[in-house]
Parts: sequence; structure tokens; C-alpha cells
Amino acid sequence: MSDEQVPTAELARLAAALDVVDARAELNHRYRRLITDSRAALATPQVRLTQARGIAKKLMVLVKAAGPEFRDGLPPAEQAALRDGLAQADELIYQA
Repeated sequence: MSDEQVPTAELARLAAALDVVDARAELNHRYRRLITDSRAALATPQVRLTQARGIAKKLMVLVKAAGPEFRDGLPPAEQAALRDGLAQADELIYQA
């Protein structure tokens, strides 16, 4: 298990995408809990790399739970924020 630390400021794209999902997606309380937990971790100065990857995975789950039309219904700026956040999630999970 990695003890490598990641400054949460470097996870801004993930945080912005979570904000979009939180504001726009119709999710049940269980999915909302994932957002709450992720925000709590992102409120600290730094997290373990494993935590950052967990937040990235949660973002992917939340976007999938929001439904296939979710992305298409967003304004362009929010689509871009979501796309950037998912790209960062992909980097953390698959390329780190």
C-alpha cells in the first residue's frame, strides 16, 4: 500500500467534476454520500495516493449512476469540467 501523499490542490479537476455532479445529477442518498465523503477528503491539505484513486473511482461511479444522457444535458463549461475531472480520474487510476 502506498503512503505517497498528494496535495489536494492538485486534485482540483476532480473536485470541479464532483461539483458538477453534485449540482446537476439526480442521485439517491447513497450516491450523495460518496460526494460527501470525497469532499471531506478533498478539504484536507493532502491525501494518500490510494485515497485520491478512491475519489477518482467514486467520480466514475457517480457519472455512470447519473445516466447516459447526463453529460449531454450539461452546459459546455460544465461538460468541460466533467471531462477534465474524468481525465484526471483516468490518470490517477490507470496511469499512476
